[in-house]
Amino acid sequence: MTSRRLLFVTYYYPPQPGSGTGRGDAMVKYLRRLGHEVTVVTAAPPGQSPSTHAGVVRTASLNANPIVRRAFLRGSERAGGAATQRLAWGTMPAPLWKLIVPDPWLVTWNPAALRALRRLLRERRFDCVITSSPADSTHMLGFALGRDRPAWVADFRDGWCFEPLRPPFPTQAQRRLDAWIERRVATRADGVVSVTAPIVEYFRDYLDVNAALVTNGWDPELEPDRPDGDAAPGGSFTLVHTGALSGPRGRDPRPFLDALRGVIDVDRALVGRIQLIAAGRSEHDEQPLIDQAGLGEVVRLVGHVPREEALALQRSADALVLITSRDRCEATGKLYEYMAAGRPIIALAEGTEAARIIRETGVGVVTAQDDVSDIVAALRAALRGELERRYAPRHLDRYAYPGLAEQFAEVVEQAIERRQRVRLQTGGRPGAA
Repeated sequence: MTSRRLLFVTYYYPPQPGSGTGRGDAMVKYLRRLGHEVTVVTAAPPGQSPSTHAGVVRTASLNANPIVRRAFLRGSERAGGAATQRLAWGTMPAPLWKLIVPDPWLVTWNPAALRALRRLLRERRFDCVITSSPADSTHMLGFALGRDRPAWVADFRDGWCFEPLRPPFPTQAQRRLDAWIERRVATRADGVVSVTAPIVEYFRDYLDVNAALVTNGWDPELEPDRPDGDAAPGGSFTLVHTGALSGPRGRDPRPFLDALRGVIDVDRALVGRIQLIAAGRSEHDEQPLIDQAGLGEVVRLVGHVPREEALALQRSADALVLITSRDRCEATGKLYEYMAAGRPIIALAEGTEAARIIRETGVGVVTAQDDVSDIVAALRAALRGELERRYAPRHLDRYAYPGLAEQFAEVVEQAIERRQRVRLQTGGRPGAA
């Protein structure tokens, strides 16, 4: 494969915490391993100045500015906390989400990112620009580069108009504009990629765009040793959930907590022997839900831990717990970490992409999100060792690097070829700006 010079544009990139940064981090690393020269354009962390180092250009971002963030937080406090949308780095006031189409990053980050992109394109030739969302407005950067841009691949880690993470816009005019921008981006990009089959089907069926499926996955080089300190004592049973128990799209841990309570009510001897370790930053106070279920002695909330510790916790578990919403497209980065952990998964995920992948790979059992009796049955099977005995993973290489980077590189190559054909057909000069 020809070595290419690529620009990878994403707001979410390490050292920002969260599993959402893992795709960009791993994709860039393995694209470089394949011989491509990759320059990342992203946002500088809060409190840090814009910088360029080791192929990563970090630009200014208003919502990472300490003064702006304090103002946002003060506004949230005055409104009782309900007027903001929590972000990994600070908050966004709700009026911005209700006003700006497609999202607030259009004004808080895109201007600085666009300046950086144009400067880089003036300084040297690039073969392809890759825009990776969220935020959706990141893709507008590719569109804003104009007709003289290099090839452009739009990488969708979440749906835009299809099962979006954000709440709907309040006016029909905004919703129409949002849909128009999505269609404009998808049809103008030289290549479109998404991480789940339902989103790919949406692009193909509703926008007539031949999108490619390149799923999320795990980086085998990040696999840690099993920890010694966090596992339950001998004879006990440890369930592990990493990431927030509650979450967007209506992800609700209460059915699982009710099922766990039901299992313990039948066998009180399990108190002191079974535990659920929940590691992750949450937007919600989940302790009251745990106390209401009477599980204060069983569930241990350990808060945010570094990714390495989260991966080690997963490998220490007797079984892993995955809770999803009902959205078809949901298959979070956590799922692929679980698949790499080598432990059986109890997934409250019926009807989702996560359920399809778990059944395809044989790494666990799937229940309905709110079927307490079904979840009880899965927990009892785990306690009896049945899930462990039935655990028979297959086809895991489909969801691991470097294979995913190789698939992505093929899409990039096709986009470059398409861009060159368009230039020749329109009489434009080949190459980049």
